[in-house]
This record gives sequence, C-alpha cells and structure tokens, in this order.
Amino acid sequence: MKIFSSILIIAILIPGFVSAQDTDVSIETAGTVKAKGVKVVSNKIEAPLQSKNFVDQTTNENAEKAREIFKRANKNFEDRNLPVALNLYKQAYKQWPHPRIVFNMGVTLSMMSRPREAALMFKKVLELGPDPVEGARYKEAKEKYMELMGTLAIVRFRAEQQGVQVYVDGNIIGTGPFTKEIILTSGRHLVTANLTGHVGLNEDIQIPAGVVAERAISLKKFEPIVKYKKVKRFGNLWPILTGVSSALILGGGGTLIYQGRSEIDDLQSEYNDLLLQSLGQPVEFDISRQDSPIMKQNVGNVLVGVGIAGIVATAVLFIIQEKQVQYTVTPDSNTESSSASE
Repeated sequence: MKIFSSILIIAILIPGFVSAQDTDVSIETAGTVKAKGVKVVSNKIEAPLQSKNFVDQTTNENAEKAREIFKRANKNFEDRNLPVALNLYKQAYKQWPHPRIVFNMGVTLSMMSRPREAALMFKKVLELGPDPVEGARYKEAKEKYMELMGTLAIVRFRAEQQGVQVYVDGNIIGTGPFTKEIILTSGRHLVTANLTGHVGLNEDIQIPAGVVAERAISLKKFEPIVKYKKVKRFGNLWPILTGVSSALILGGGGTLIYQGRSEIDDLQSEYNDLLLQSLGQPVEFDISRQDSPIMKQNVGNVLVGVGIAGIVATAVLFIIQEKQVQYTVTPDSNTESSSASE
C-alpha cells in the first residue's frame, strides 16, 4: 500500500457545506417540482454504503508521477484556478486511480457548480469505504454527497425488453435488459427509447429534487397502420381532350342543323312565292333541292348527340380520375404497400 502522506489533501470546506455529523445522514424533501413520467418511491436519499474494496495496483513509478501532478493541481486549486486544477487531478488519476484524488475532483467540481458530476465523485469515494481516504475524509465525503443530493435526484431505470436502447438527454444509459440507477439534476429531462419493430419513446419527464424515483421502459409492438389516399388513374390530358373534342363536335352539329333549317326556310319561301305568282296554276318545283338541307340537319343531330355524349363522358372521366388506395405504414420501411380501394 502506497503512502499518501506527501500529498496535500484539500481540507478547505466548500462554502455552504456544513460539517459532517455523527448521526445518520439522509435527506428528506418533498421537492418543488412535481414528478411527471416517473414514480417517486422515496423522498429520502441515503448515502451509499461500501460495496467494494480498493486494491492499489499502481507501480511506484506511476504513483510518484501522480504525486507531482497532484501537488500542481492542489496549488491551482488554492489559487482558484479550478479548470486547470480539475484537469491536473484527472491526469493524476490516470496515473494513480486513488480515492483521495477522486475526493479532490469532487470538491473541485462542486466549486465549479457542477453538482451532478461532483456527487458522482463522492459516491465513488463512499462505495470504496473509509480505509483509502481515512475516516474523517470519508465522513466529509458523505456530508458533501448528501448536501449535493439535495438539489439532485436518483432515478432507477428498468428495461426488460431484449435490445431496447434507452437514452436520457441524448446520452445512452443502457441496452436492455438492464436496471440502472443514475443521478440527475432536478427538473425536466428527455427520455427516448427505440427497438426494432416497436413504437419508439420520446417523452419529457419531470424530477423533483432529493427523491429516489423509478421509470420502467416498455415499448409497444408496432402494429401496421392502414391509411388511405387518393391517386390518379390517368392524367388531365384525356378529360381535357375529350371535353374539347366534344365541344367542337357539338358546335359543328349545331352549325349544320342551323344551316339545314335556314336552307329549308329559303326553299319554303321560294315555293310560296311561286304559288303566289302562278295564280292557282300548277307549279313546278324540284323537291330534291331539300335533300341537302335535310341531310345537314340529320348529320347535325347526330353530331349534337355525339357531342353531348362526349361532354357526359368528360364529366365521368373527371369523376373517376381519382381512386382511393389503401396502404400500410411500417416502422422499418419508408415504402408503401398499396392496394386499390375502389
């Protein structure tokens, strides 16, 4: 076991922290934020108990390097150059992952107003027990942890589905099945989850301060959604051509009928004039002259009928131009599986 006596351990209490108490340390709070999307299981946060033992496997060479870096970190901390101090503590920790370095990182993070990260550091110290940092420092870590947790919360996420991926504020916390406790700041957080073939989760949750809460993640299996839409059987060209042609035919037929009737009227007038001039005598009149006007009227009537039929057909084409199509939406495909619904 290396001796840490040559390292200056920060003993300055952070403003706002009270001294450690000998009584049981816990936080009870009702919180000012109402819980939403989580189930509050306790308004009392307990300090974590020792769950593992610290085994120092660092070489003497690396430990000595860590001491030198640690001294520089302490100097920067005393000068309140906190970002530099934190960076040096991290460098020292890479050389020597000792709980005392973790403790100092927690103190520095607290003073940098990063409570969640600081609480995680003190939690790590507490889980390794009092021996590596000695009893007084262990009590101090417990007190600082509990003070910080007054503004934070513990949320236990549980996901039993195989392969489900769960994210909090965009950061993945696990792939199911898993149960995991994380420390979060009080207030609003975004929880998302996804699993192939299931409806994804995208939900805002509200967490009160100083509570222990739970959130179970369970995604529903995706049921194909049946939707309907209208599609065109054909473009506008055919109805337009049919309509224009019908109008031209109808107009042509009407013109022939008018011409035929006009010519018949002229022949009738001519015949009447001949009768008046004949003074009752027989009159010769070529009735075959009326064949052409009659033919024009007959052809005109046919064309008018065709034109009217064409206009009706145009209206029908516009009506049946669109058809209703049924299609399904699936989560794994952007393509549509369609079938016509007449």
